[in-house]
Amino acid sequence: MVRSLYIKNFILIDELHLELEQGLTVLTGETGAGKSILLGAVDAALGKRLNAKGLLKDDREKAIIELVLDLSSDMREDFTRLELDFESTSTFRRELLPNGKSRCFVNDSPTKSKSLQEIASHLVDINSQKDEGLIHRPLDQLKLIDSFCDFDQMKQKYEQQYIEFRRVSLAIEELKDLGQNGDLDYLKFVHKELNSNTISCARYLELEDRILKASSIRNKQTTYENGVRIIGSANGLLDQLYALEDVLQKSSDDAILSQQCDHLQEVIAQIRGIERSINQGLTESISESEYQSLKEEKARIDALIRKHRVLTAEELEEKMISLGEKIRLIETRESELERLGGILLKLSKQLQDLGNELHAKRLIGADIIEELLSQQLVRIDLPNARLALRWKPAAISSFGMYLPDFLFSANPGTNLLSLSKSASGGEQSRVKLALKAVLGQKKHLSSQIFDEIDTGISGSTAEKVGELMKEMSVNQQIIAITHLPQVAAKGDVHLLVSKSHHMGSTYSNVVPLTHEKRKGEIARMLSGETITKAALNQAESLLKPH
Repeated sequence: MVRSLYIKNFILIDELHLELEQGLTVLTGETGAGKSILLGAVDAALGKRLNAKGLLKDDREKAIIELVLDLSSDMREDFTRLELDFESTSTFRRELLPNGKSRCFVNDSPTKSKSLQEIASHLVDINSQKDEGLIHRPLDQLKLIDSFCDFDQMKQKYEQQYIEFRRVSLAIEELKDLGQNGDLDYLKFVHKELNSNTISCARYLELEDRILKASSIRNKQTTYENGVRIIGSANGLLDQLYALEDVLQKSSDDAILSQQCDHLQEVIAQIRGIERSINQGLTESISESEYQSLKEEKARIDALIRKHRVLTAEELEEKMISLGEKIRLIETRESELERLGGILLKLSKQLQDLGNELHAKRLIGADIIEELLSQQLVRIDLPNARLALRWKPAAISSFGMYLPDFLFSANPGTNLLSLSKSASGGEQSRVKLALKAVLGQKKHLSSQIFDEIDTGISGSTAEKVGELMKEMSVNQQIIAITHLPQVAAKGDVHLLVSKSHHMGSTYSNVVPLTHEKRKGEIARMLSGETITKAALNQAESLLKPH
């Protein structure tokens, strides 16, 4: 349900905040007042593609559109799949920037407009004579039929079977696309080249580490050698210190010299520790030939990385493993194709059996829908209309093996033809309304916005269309943009969209109407710009039952 709509700096709207309620909300206003701007704002908040340039009232500032919706818990799964933050009351914000770009947010987290477009119709469903909707989309019609069929477990079983069927089908296609036997020699050559060079990520990392350490030691080699020579050579530092120790020990009866001799022995121990560390560094060094061998091995792998157009040794190793698997598959392809073909044949038979069971259930649901639709068509002044469901075979898919086609005839003696081709715009709008009314009996629908779908009707027909919208609004939020006073009078809330001019600028505004102002607006809709007493009386009469 739409809780509120906030618009700032968008087309003719400077700033607007609307609070909406459950039930039937009607919007009226003269042509060009800005009703379509409100729909455009809702579309924008829900991710519709657009170019912000030309949509900003002040092109120096960004536009902000915020749509706050109460969401059903059924939407949580879709939000999780699209990595959107789900909250029972969620805010959808669109910012349109002066440079023509825009940004989408769900509960203050940035998201892609494409993600919102996937679920937009499940959040707010905008219906107009121009949109395709149920009348033009067989899959949406199928969802309508399924809501009248008690076969959730059967449908789930069919979908699981179809997933397995597609998995095996794709495996067969991939096997066929692997290449001919003539490609096998080349694949084996490449695999052998990689395999002979001991390609592994672990080996490459080991080479890098050993070369780095060896290079570091080689750079310090002279320093190590000089250190060893100074400390340990004949008459070197240690020999000199030992000689000094002998001298001091001969004067052990002198307390001062004896104490210094102890200190000297500590120094000698430290110097010997330094000598051991330097010798350890020398032992870790490698020969020139071994060092060059490591560099050559790494260079061969680097050359293969470049040759095979990968970025890392890890990717090269993955390619080698993948090639090995591909070679194995090609060598065993014929037997594997035969095995998978047998599995696919069995799955296809099972899928067809399940699909036929599914279709039988749908035929029952379709009969119920035909009856309910016929009743609704009579209510909205299409008493002679006939509407029937026919089924067309379709390729096996996740939804089944048949697609529905709604056939329609408005008058007696005329042939039933596809609804999308045989019904006028006004007839299509009323059928669409009837479809939504029927669907609402079985399924929780998103908020419905009807954008002048009552165009082309009047009088008693308009009265009946308004009554149907009112009835539908008991269980869901209905927002109707209308030019018909009979429909406007049915609203629980009446909003007036108006346009004004100030200091060379044009502004659109929306205000809720009190009873008296509402009577005046409905009278205007009845009689035009000059409101007559008769129109006011008729407006009062239309409003009285509500």
